[in-house]
Amino acid sequence: MRKLALAIAVFLFLCAEGMHVRPPPLLAGNTVRVVATGGAVTGSSLATGTTFLASQYNLTVQLDPHVYDADMYYAGTDAVRAQEILDAYANPDATTIWAARGGYGTARLLAQLEPILLPTLRQSPKWLIGYSDVTALQALWNKAGVITMYAAMGINVHTVTQAHRDSLFSVISTAATTTQTFNGAIRYTGPNNAGARGRLFGGNLSVLASLVGSGFLPSYHDAILFIEDTDEVAYSVDRLLTTLLRSHDFRGIVGIAIGQLINADTSSYTALQLLDRTLAPLGIPVITGLSVGHDTTKTMPLALGADAEIDVASASLKLYIPAV
Repeated sequence: MRKLALAIAVFLFLCAEGMHVRPPPLLAGNTVRVVATGGAVTGSSLATGTTFLASQYNLTVQLDPHVYDADMYYAGTDAVRAQEILDAYANPDATTIWAARGGYGTARLLAQLEPILLPTLRQSPKWLIGYSDVTALQALWNKAGVITMYAAMGINVHTVTQAHRDSLFSVISTAATTTQTFNGAIRYTGPNNAGARGRLFGGNLSVLASLVGSGFLPSYHDAILFIEDTDEVAYSVDRLLTTLLRSHDFRGIVGIAIGQLINADTSSYTALQLLDRTLAPLGIPVITGLSVGHDTTKTMPLALGADAEIDVASASLKLYIPAV
């Protein structure tokens, strides 16, 4: 019966308005709940980052009581980390859930979280902010029809550029329609030099590849796939992307947007040169060089789940985030 109820809930929100919903704005005086979903949190970076958020943006920042837990590599057991997320979502005071850090481990929680959160997220959305390993949790939000922000986390929100923070808060602190534009390089176009339009999903390439066949991904049919990664060499990036493209989960994508591929180039060729053998036969637009990823000196926040356009004429990726 539980599986039937979940299936009915999924069907109902898929039959509802196709556009993903924008969570209510994070305003001065509101509460942010910080959770650790993956690797253990060490050092003083989280304390510095959360103090910065509280003082600079007049926010009440609550750290989950278990945010500093450690269970070997992880920030506590799977059960503890999953409960952090559920408690943050259920907290009536918290309007935003902000990931403390990445690492690995968030995907391990999806089987516990999806039956509880998937039926309710669209009706009662909250902002989810993070990147890297948090890609797994953002997949759940996006599957439920809710826009998320692929952006700085608690441990580095104070060290990213002011431009990053300004862009992030220009989205999450307003209820009005918002547009994001990312300049890049058009590597391939569609037929007749066409661009592409579709919902933007994705995140960290390694995490996405780990979710192939899991059932936890949103539908990528008619979607634009965004990827970025760090410390994966060129052939590994190609292998991971090929895994995605050969899976049923990513059938029907209409475009690909590629962010930072840090430390992927070799002395003889770049990662993109190697990827050409995979990308060229697809016949869909591909934009590269987007300033989104793990380089905190350059990265910018990205709205996953938003309606997106690869604009060939301006060599840009444009995101259209609806009003609340």
